[in-house]
Parts: sequence; C-alpha cells; structure tokens
Amino acid sequence: MRPPLKIPEIKQNIELPATLDIFSSLKILACDWSTRNSDQNDEIFSRQEQQGTISENTKIHLVLGNESCDLDSSISSLLLGYFHSIQNPENIVVPVLNVSQENFLLRTENCFVFKEAGLDLEHFVYRDQIDFKQLCEKCKLTVSLVDHHILTNNDKILEKYVTEIFDHRPVDSSHVWDTDKVTVRIEPVGSCSTLVTDVILKRKPDILTCPLANLLYQTIIYDTVALRPELGKAKPLDIEVALNLEKTYNFLAKNRQSVCDSLWAVHNDISALSPKQLLYKDMKVIESFYIPGLPILVEDYLKIPEAHRAIVEFAVENKTNCVLLVGLDVTAGKVRRDIGIYSTTKEDRLKAALLNVFDDNPDYDFQFEHRTTAFDDDMYLLHVHNIKLSRKQLVPVVKQACAKYTNL
Repeated sequence: MRPPLKIPEIKQNIELPATLDIFSSLKILACDWSTRNSDQNDEIFSRQEQQGTISENTKIHLVLGNESCDLDSSISSLLLGYFHSIQNPENIVVPVLNVSQENFLLRTENCFVFKEAGLDLEHFVYRDQIDFKQLCEKCKLTVSLVDHHILTNNDKILEKYVTEIFDHRPVDSSHVWDTDKVTVRIEPVGSCSTLVTDVILKRKPDILTCPLANLLYQTIIYDTVALRPELGKAKPLDIEVALNLEKTYNFLAKNRQSVCDSLWAVHNDISALSPKQLLYKDMKVIESFYIPGLPILVEDYLKIPEAHRAIVEFAVENKTNCVLLVGLDVTAGKVRRDIGIYSTTKEDRLKAALLNVFDDNPDYDFQFEHRTTAFDDDMYLLHVHNIKLSRKQLVPVVKQACAKYTNL
C-alpha cells in the first residue's frame, strides 16, 4: 500500500475569518488517494483536512475543469491533480469541480461513476466552496486548466497563475497563452481524459492502479462512443491510449459498447430531474451565451410538460434574451442531434447572427434541417444531419455569431 501523501505544513501567518470561504471549513484536498486493503481490491480518494490558516508562502496548485463539469472534465481534473500531488508533494494540490455542489448532483453519470468507485462526494472541492480571489492574494498559487483553455469572466483572476493546459476542443484565438510560461497541450482527441492518461502513462505509469485506470478508461470509452470509428469521435490517440489500458489492466475490448451504454443510460436517466434542472445538468457559457446540453433531443424535451416555461424562466434567471439548446440522443447505437434557439422575439439580433453564421460557415457542414414545433414564436428548431459535429464544434461558431452581433 502506498503511504499517504503528507500535506505541507500550513503556517499560521495569516488569520482567516471564522466563516472560512477559501474552502468549506478550510478542508484542503491534498489528493491523498490511497489504496484500500487488498481484500477490497479497490481505490479510494481520501482527503485530509487541515484546520487553521495559510501563509503567503503556502504553495497551492489548482486543477480546474470546465464549467459544464461533465464526466470527462471531472475525471481529468481529479486524475491530473493526483498526478501533480505525486510529482510535487510540496504543493497542496486541489482539483476543483467547476460547478456548485448542488448542481453537481444533476450530473447523474458523474455521481454513478464516483459511487461505483467508492468515492464520497463530500470529499471533493466544488466551485461554490472556494474563493479564488483570496487564494490569489494569500498564497503562492499555480493553476492547471483541463478540458478548457479560455477562462470565463468569473475566473479571469486566475489567468496569470495558469502554468498548464490540457484541452481537446478547437483552439480559441481570443487569448494567446505565453508558451514560455504555460505548458499547452491542445489536441483534437475525443476525450480530454485521453491526454491526461497519456501524460501519466509516459511520465509516472506506476501510480496508475487498476481502479484509477478504470476511471480514465470508462471516460474515454464514453466520450468516444465505444471507440466506434464510423462516428468520428475516436481519434488515433484515443484508440492508442484505450488499447494500452486494455492491454495493461485487462479491460476487455468486447465490453466497450456495454460500458458506453451503461453510462449513457445513467446520463439519460432524467426521471428525478425537473425540466429546469435538465437545463443546468450540462450547461456551458460562451461569451455570455448560455448553451444547455440535453441528454435527449430538443424536439423531445419540448414535449415534456412545463419544459417551455422552464426555458423562459431559465432565460430570465440568467438575464439573457437568447438561449442555444443542444440535444443528443443515442439509441441502439444510433446518434441523433438537434439544436434549438430560444429568443424572446422573432427579430432577436443574436439569433439572427447565429443563423447567419450557421448558413455561411465554410469550416463546418452541419447539414441543418429546420423543423416546426408548438413554440415557433420563440423557438427555432434545427435537426443536425451531420452527427460527427458536436457542441465543441459549435463554440467557435457561437463566438463568430457574438462578434457579428456586437457589430450589428
């Protein structure tokens, strides 16, 4: 059994208020993920806690996933954090699940995978439990970004502390990182977990026990839809890394589809979620544009009682006049996609800019087909015939639309 990592001593130089808002009760996740006894043959992540204060000499390294906090973002953050805690034991390494603890519970596949692995959700640090401003002011801070490479406006304060980036979405040229100071690895793979696995296997393979490897493997299989080449999600590195994990840890290739199907079934289990909760389940914000990702087609979502009202309320709550909903359905291995553009008026300029970019975009052939709904007054529904294009490919298109919108 690997001995627990030691948490660096936290010196009592700076006194924090009684209502500690750096971490909930100043519970600092030190990434002490130790092995259970051999009888249980499992892996757990145990967080050690320190009570007290931090000093300006305390080294803290954040590993921050993206704001959708999907399975890939969560697992990538945790495993890269684990890697850094081994590589740099003098640092307090804190993987941050970039969503509130309350909203994390809406990520059904995350909760399922963590529960199956024996991980207690109380042992993680969530976005609403941490004050980045205080960390920037009161310690020596460094940051890794995983599954995104552009900080949201709320997190811009971290920009000068970023030292490392792992991402797999199209490069956003709105911010250019100084590669003399920031290690940047952005590759168009199917899963960011592929990049994290690759670096661990190449630099510290001995730390990747079977249960930890399984977390990464499941995520890669899920993100690439069982590595099926005809869907275009799995790239050469995804396949190479997955095959390496299968060979090393005896994961069975014949079980890929069942692994993917089981996670997708959990992802699609929306029985306990309200229509509004579904909008927050997998939400991204691009240039102040809200993009909820749905585990069903938008067309089917609109048939749920009170779904349209939920969209209206969602827009009001987030002070926006336009919302882009992205729907996805995978049934019996068949992938279907659609998008819906909600706007408070038919003449909404942002919607017009978005449709204009969709119609005239040489980089992506979405193969859209307009479909009618019961809510055509404020909802514009498009079926996507090119199933290989996902929400990641929508990001640069949305940015183009926002640029056009500001110039209208």
